Amino acid sequence: MPSKLLDALLLAMPLSPTLESWRQHLLSHLNYPVQGAQSLFIGDPVLVIVSFQPDRAEVLLPAMEWRHHDIKTPKPRCQGIVLERGGSLEQLLTLVDDTIALRLKSFRECGGCGKRCAPEVLGSLQGEPVCRDCIKGRRVLF
Repeated sequence: MPSKLLDALLLAMPLSPTLESWRQHLLSHLNYPVQGAQSLFIGDPVLVIVSFQPDRAEVLLPAMEWRHHDIKTPKPRCQGIVLERGGSLEQLLTLVDDTIALRLKSFRECGGCGKRCAPEVLGSLQGEPVCRDCIKGRRVLF
C-alpha cells in the first residue's frame, strides 16, 4: 500500500514536466481507483503499481511471497521501465494495460460466491478456492 512518508519525501524532489504530465494523465484517465502520489497504486485490489523516479517510470506487477502458510510479504515484480528520455506516454500506457491484463489473469473464481478474486485473498476450503468473505468464521488456511 502507499507510504505517505515516502510519497512526501519524493514529492520534495519534483518530477520533470514530462514525467509529471504522464503521472497526471494516469491519475485522470484510468478507469480504476488510484491511491498514492509519486507511486500510483491502481485498482482495488491493486492491479498495477507505477513508481515515478526522477528520470523514469517503473511499472510493477503486485505479487506476494509466502514465507509460511499465513505469512506473506509484498514482492512486486518489475514489468518494465519507461525512461523519460526516449520513452513515451504511449509506451507507459501499453505497459500499464499489459500488466493489468496479466494481473487479472491471476484472479480466480470463488467457489462460494462466484466472485473473481485476487490470489492473495483466496483460501482453500475442501480443495476449492474461497474468498475471505465466504470463509469468515471457519478455520482455514490463507
